[in-house]
Amino acid sequence: MSRLKRDEVIDSNMRIVFEVLLVAAVLIQDVEQTDAPQDLFCFRWDKNSAVTCNWSLCADTQIPTNYTFFIQEEGSIHLIQIPTSLTSLTVDRKNFTAGSTYVAWVKANKTQGKDCSTRLEFIIDDIVKPLAPTDVLGEHILDNPKAICISWRNPSNLDPFINLQFQLQFRELGNVTLWNEVLQDEIGICATHYELEGLQPFTTYEFRIQCAKEGETNRRLWSDWSAVARASTGEDTPVGYLDVWFVQQLTTSDGLLAVTVLWKPLDRNQARGTIRRYSVSYLDREVTKNATVNICCNISLPGTSQLVNVIAYNSIGATQPAKLNLIQGHPAPFNLTVQSANRSLLVSWEPPTSTTPDEFVVEWHRMNSERIPNWKKIPAANAPEMKIDDVLAPLLLYKISVYARYQGGLGGPVSTLAYSEEGVPLAGPKISILNISHTGVTLMWEAIPREQQQGFVRYYTLYAVKKPGGEDRHKALNISHTVNRYTLLHLVPDTTYRIWMTASTSVGEGCTGPYLNFKTKGSQIALWMLVVMLLGSGLVGIITVLFCRHCQQRIQSCGSFYLPLWCFQRIPDPKNSRIGHSPELNYDPNYQSMIEEPDAPKVEEIENEDKVQVPVTNSDNVKVPVTNSDNMQVPLSHSDYSTLTSDTGPSTEDQYWTKQPPPGVDNPEEVSNSVDEKPEDQASSSTRLITSGYEKHFMPSQEVLLNDEWQLENRDDWLGKGDITDDVSTLGECDIRESQYTT
Repeated sequence: MSRLKRDEVIDSNMRIVFEVLLVAAVLIQDVEQTDAPQDLFCFRWDKNSAVTCNWSLCADTQIPTNYTFFIQEEGSIHLIQIPTSLTSLTVDRKNFTAGSTYVAWVKANKTQGKDCSTRLEFIIDDIVKPLAPTDVLGEHILDNPKAICISWRNPSNLDPFINLQFQLQFRELGNVTLWNEVLQDEIGICATHYELEGLQPFTTYEFRIQCAKEGETNRRLWSDWSAVARASTGEDTPVGYLDVWFVQQLTTSDGLLAVTVLWKPLDRNQARGTIRRYSVSYLDREVTKNATVNICCNISLPGTSQLVNVIAYNSIGATQPAKLNLIQGHPAPFNLTVQSANRSLLVSWEPPTSTTPDEFVVEWHRMNSERIPNWKKIPAANAPEMKIDDVLAPLLLYKISVYARYQGGLGGPVSTLAYSEEGVPLAGPKISILNISHTGVTLMWEAIPREQQQGFVRYYTLYAVKKPGGEDRHKALNISHTVNRYTLLHLVPDTTYRIWMTASTSVGEGCTGPYLNFKTKGSQIALWMLVVMLLGSGLVGIITVLFCRHCQQRIQSCGSFYLPLWCFQRIPDPKNSRIGHSPELNYDPNYQSMIEEPDAPKVEEIENEDKVQVPVTNSDNVKVPVTNSDNMQVPLSHSDYSTLTSDTGPSTEDQYWTKQPPPGVDNPEEVSNSVDEKPEDQASSSTRLITSGYEKHFMPSQEVLLNDEWQLENRDDWLGKGDITDDVSTLGECDIRESQYTT
């Protein structure tokens, strides 16, 4: 090479260096501005394909940006400029020379701000990106249940003599986040298969593979990942123990207590194969019995079973026996509490103080459901609490129980009810009426079905409306949820009411229950008061009459000191009569001539020794014969009948009347009473005399006169005798008759 050419080459090289330095300075400045297009990358799929370049957007994506792609061969002044609004473009293969080095960069021509650019050097033979491996397969190894053999086919877009390096990733089926990688040095160069070891038996794995030229460090020139393939490892002997529990229940056929032994299926890592059967052995009344179950995961045993062992089998082997001792009566935990929050339950308890159990068993199941209960075992060394999360349905009632498990048996359970999340009741109580009165009503209601409660009922609310649709509302709050009846008082008689009830939980008041209409009874207070008054008055009157009849003589004797004498006389006193003193009665001088003088009475002596009963006249005015002291009838003479006639004969009133004549009468002695007066004369005299109600009020009968001891004992007073001497010669006929009565 001549000196001139050498100088030209040096000048051109220096010019290139300066341009490179200038570009580097610009790139550094653009990087400092943090808005240059980043990650410029160029590749091609095979040796004959075009070159594809792409880059990322500038930092400010809100401003529309136009880009200019620059590419220049190293040492050449020829510069290719390609404007584009996209972030990628394709350059034809004819613009490149094999073995030459090229420099590419991008400028962003934004309407605002500065330009940005980046720079990349490459050789077209080195930017070929291989395709992903194909036909990736995997299968388990018979003699190794923990390994899988993976095979694949190398990409076809590279020359066969080019060495490739590989990278493998795998994960268990169902794990979508974590991939485990196998180092490329472990796989080797130009490999077409690989044995993946250290896996779990009877487990399905996913895997994929990618490749690149040997020694390639640019991760962008590695092939894409192959399609994901799956394969499972072989079966192995199961490990661990079955999680065994039990439920006691009554059989419907004979009513005896039975035990249902439950167990949970083994995890795939523990089963390590397909579980084909279960073997159950138990001690029943000191006799060991065996049973085989082909279906998971329960078996019914007699209620007298005590020691139970359960073993699971696959095609390779069996698990260790899981033991369950059903002997109860050991110390149980206490102070069980449950707190609900965010659809989960925090269960806490206190362990027994006398002995320490091996573990605790927390059991929960839905009320009124035939589902198998769930349980979880907590080691005794852990805190006495457990959180039940993500397994409880909201608005449903669960029963929570805690057992203490010992080697010698079980203790407990202690149980409580809980909701993971409460709601308002879906219905209200259905009301019925027990009794209705005038101002009250006694109500009874049925409990809301448990599936409609959606929480713990705290209280009931009773509504009563006086008129359907009216505004006069009576509201009784906080009726205890523990009672099912209530008496609503202070109602209006003879009035129609509408009532209904609601139930409330901690969340709020629920829906309205069925409506019920009723009418209170009419008011009968006045009628009852009248009946009571009448009955009381009648009772008081009866008591008064009985008292007066019983104490008649005592009342008369006591009242004689304060009341007039005639108030107690059975026979009236003429001086108290208004006939003789009435100013309207004019005395007729011819009155005395109108009265016939009766004949003188005949006096008949009666011996005192003979006690003769006075014959009395019955209601038909017929003389009744009397008897003597020897109980013998005594015949009466005509004079006896005439003497003892009381209705027509004179009385003490007549005797007194002769002593007290009316005003204007001069000869009172001429007026007398005749015992032997004829009936015709009596009738004529009765028509001439005038009587008043006073005399009629005191008209006594013969029986009263003869039996009234008080009148006989006080005859001097009511006869008006005073100090008159008892001389037969001076006495009238009535006095003689009185002596006969006393005899």
